[in-house]
Amino acid sequence: MSTIDSTIEALATVARRWRDADHPPRAEAREETLRAPNRWSEPALDHALDRWMEQLTPEALGEWLEPSPAGTATVAVLNGEGDPFGGFREALATWALGFDYVGAVSEASPALLPAFASEVSSRLSALEVDFAPVEEAVARADAVIADPIDRVDSVETLCDEAGVPASRRLLRDPTLSVGLVDGHESEDERERLAEDMLLYEGHGPRRLAILWAPREHSPDAYLEAMARFRGLFPAHEKTPGALQMQQAFLEARDAPHAYAEGLEFLVSRGDPAAQKPCHIRWAEYDDLEEGDAWVRERTDLHAVIARRHLHDQCPEDWPLRTPGGVHIPRLRDEEGRRIVAWLREMAEAHYESA
Repeated sequence: MSTIDSTIEALATVARRWRDADHPPRAEAREETLRAPNRWSEPALDHALDRWMEQLTPEALGEWLEPSPAGTATVAVLNGEGDPFGGFREALATWALGFDYVGAVSEASPALLPAFASEVSSRLSALEVDFAPVEEAVARADAVIADPIDRVDSVETLCDEAGVPASRRLLRDPTLSVGLVDGHESEDERERLAEDMLLYEGHGPRRLAILWAPREHSPDAYLEAMARFRGLFPAHEKTPGALQMQQAFLEARDAPHAYAEGLEFLVSRGDPAAQKPCHIRWAEYDDLEEGDAWVRERTDLHAVIARRHLHDQCPEDWPLRTPGGVHIPRLRDEEGRRIVAWLREMAEAHYESA
């Protein structure tokens, strides 16, 4: 059995175990995560864990992880702070393509990835997996994949000091997503938009921060969807306090805004400018040409999230997604394919030069 086939088998086996919320490694990692300095709730973590593990079937992994020569380098994967599963897909691809792996987890999510990795590596004797602080991970690496991180001054400087060339760096800048609505969303689509806005308390590297809507369109149905979402996934205890000053500022300026009774989320009407987590900006448009100009000016846009039938009315080159997947992306979305292609090219380049 090839390296990639044996890794896929191990990943799928461990994922099946992790679909059980009471599986001891999962339960212990979840509890340690809840004690860490973050604003994630137990229902949100369990929901995200279930969604990730449901994706890791042999068929889905096989379609995503294309065969290549086994990697011979050490790859450092540096996880960002805003996502409890930051670096997860990168780790899966690194392991499957045969590279040695050294990960740097964040203080916010110190346990989930190491616990999953421990179970996978126990089934694969040849798999080299280790975790280290950011500086040490980069110093040991031949290549680096990094989400935006706040705990070091510059990942690029660390790479320069470690002699990691630019061609072996896959560094991501901070991004955000916007939602595009037209009033014809189903109840399910509105609730999926609410998930994209609120699942990780408005944090995450792809967070939905702005909703575009036709001018004079009422936000009531979307506010109701957000309230229903909060009924299933209650806000972290610190979220209302974090929103209190912003709500008071809007009140003092007599700016149009709405919020949940317990201030578990806040929505304000205004220009399409990202606000702080769990504060969603409701921006109005007269036609989609306004949105097109805005999209083309952005360098930090991850996706435009809209119902499927609205995609046909948007420019073809917009990074369109359907609601409900911004925080738990499909393995084979554009970013997922890019990770695998980058690692495969590195493995093939070494094979050809050997």
